[in-house]
Amino acid sequence: MARTIEVPGATPLSLKLYFTQLENAIAATWNSSKSIFQEITRHQSKHYFYPFISRIRCTQDRLNFKKGTIQSFIISNPCSYSTMNLLTDKWIPIIHDNQFQFITLENVLCQKQNWQLSFHRDDMELAARQLMICLVQVIFTPKDKDELKQRVAQPLTPDEYQTGLQNYLELFDLNHPTHPFMQTRGVKAEKITPIQKLFIGLPEGNNHAFFNEVGEMSAVPAAWVAIALFNQASNCPSFGGGFKGSLRGEAPITTLIQGKTLREMLWFNVLTQDNIKRFLFPAEQDIPVWREPIKKDSTIYAHQIGLLRGLFWQPAHVELFWHQDKTCEGFNKEKFTYTIEGLWAHPHSPRIIETKQGKKKERFLSFKNMAPAWTQLSQFLSELTTKKGGHIPAAVVTQYREIFRDEPLNLLVGGYRNKQASVLQRRHEILSLAAGWTENMEMIQEFIEIALKMKTLLTGALFGFSKTAGLPNLSPIAEERFYQDSEVIIHGLLQCKKFGWRERKDAREDLFKELEKVVTNLFDEITRPYQHEPKMLKALAIQKRKLYGALKKENPQA
Repeated sequence: MARTIEVPGATPLSLKLYFTQLENAIAATWNSSKSIFQEITRHQSKHYFYPFISRIRCTQDRLNFKKGTIQSFIISNPCSYSTMNLLTDKWIPIIHDNQFQFITLENVLCQKQNWQLSFHRDDMELAARQLMICLVQVIFTPKDKDELKQRVAQPLTPDEYQTGLQNYLELFDLNHPTHPFMQTRGVKAEKITPIQKLFIGLPEGNNHAFFNEVGEMSAVPAAWVAIALFNQASNCPSFGGGFKGSLRGEAPITTLIQGKTLREMLWFNVLTQDNIKRFLFPAEQDIPVWREPIKKDSTIYAHQIGLLRGLFWQPAHVELFWHQDKTCEGFNKEKFTYTIEGLWAHPHSPRIIETKQGKKKERFLSFKNMAPAWTQLSQFLSELTTKKGGHIPAAVVTQYREIFRDEPLNLLVGGYRNKQASVLQRRHEILSLAAGWTENMEMIQEFIEIALKMKTLLTGALFGFSKTAGLPNLSPIAEERFYQDSEVIIHGLLQCKKFGWRERKDAREDLFKELEKVVTNLFDEITRPYQHEPKMLKALAIQKRKLYGALKKENPQA
């Protein structure tokens, strides 16, 4: 006799009981389980049972049912079929006890385990962090700083987590039948784009920065695809000519706060409700673009974009194609045009203010050259506004500075250096500052200016020597080497390894001393091949004398 279960006004918690009964029914008879499936999928709250579909599939596997029976039923009822849901399934790649595995977002938020993210590329690892942060931000936004501190200190309970998901489950299903996560159904294209194109830098089209062979990736698991899909839309240059880029521009810098644990890191980068109102324009409607698509040729004003819609903005029409083994083989992409008026203040990126023709304009910071992240540290950490321009740190950094001001700072900085759609360099750095940094920003800025001045003296001397001696310009080589050789010095200074923040004078003198060694050694090393050529000796002597004179002027006590 077939069993049926009534689901009147079901909630996620009450459905746990129903699905326990369902698993027992599967063990008893296929007909019973089919009746229960039919009953629940007819119910208007059917999306509540997404978290338990994977358990049902596992039960079916354990009981060795006839191949295809349950799967075919789920596929024939697409409302209940999910390739992967970011809120309930295992998609977060971690190393735990020296074992690689995937865990759920619930595992991260509801346990005190010290999970360590593990991805084969640092940019994808950063994207995974950012994706998790965005999910937590829109679903579990803390009311104020006290609630935020509580979230940092204690994990969510499973009941708190499940209750929070109620209105969001269908939004983050990677293969939803009508509105899959960050995709558009029915995208038209002449041919399917290989999945490798979704991973920025792989050799499809103009991106050849990180891999050597076309077709190196032909089928990708759903977990990787979700991260790459988010990364392409949020952090990368566009697909190419005619395609729109992210809300932050072609290749924005992302700055996030690193925590002792993955859970702590997520909460450090989640804005409170108070700060959302302060830093963003709260929109009346906040629906993601895959549920309320961007209209072709429309004009969108930045203040109309809500938090959820902005964090998960998808600037292109994309539709994934799946293999029978649930790996993704490729996707269709389609360009369309629209215009955005104004700038949406994304909470994960610093901005710069420029004045052109008497008008101030904001843009997001990006990597324009090989200079390391510390050269822009003041722009990452402090706000400055002048008549000529200024800079504004990411909202999450400002919030951390205000709420956790007595804590040290581990700033995660990432992004790409690009030329149009082509990626030239992948950037991923951590800047660590000792506790007390919030009160010593002026000192930090002074030290950065000293280091940059010393670099300029070196490159200027070598440029002058190259020009006088008729050589190719040696200054780019000198600049790159200066950054390499000074890295340990700068990072040690920020971490107060030799001198505390109160020992400003001693720290400054030590910085001059150490950087002077770097500059003079590099000048000698780079010009050594030309020191025995008579026609170059005069040019070498002149530039060396100028360099030493400039160093003495910068630091008379040297």
